[in-house]
Amino acid sequence: MDKSITIAKSILADMFGISSVHFETHISRVFKVNEARRFLVYYLVKICQVKYVNVVTYVPSLKNHATAIHHCRKMDDMLGIEPRTQRLWIEFTEKMENEGQDHLIRDYESATNDLIALKLKVRTLKNMI
Repeated sequence: MDKSITIAKSILADMFGISSVHFETHISRVFKVNEARRFLVYYLVKICQVKYVNVVTYVPSLKNHATAIHHCRKMDDMLGIEPRTQRLWIEFTEKMENEGQDHLIRDYESATNDLIALKLKVRTLKNMI
């Protein structure tokens, strides 16, 4: 799950034009920073099933779990009435899905390459015996 959260932070930072540092430290209250945090908190709670009290572990810039509850309620409201937020949420979830598939492919290719390298080492050791 930690890998998907890191990917989510990276995607949201790109989407909103902010540094991913804003998820770790509370250095700004600019609208786009708060919006990116809101998306991340909503993703953690609704998709990753992280409990509100544990959200602060993944988003240290939040002061406490009450902020996570506020972000989720606000996001629910905005997804119901605001087309821009709906479009951004769809864009984010599609990017997460595509990035997740890309990571699976890269992990598979890496594991395959590791297996080939291991077989070559075994073959070399057999030849030495």
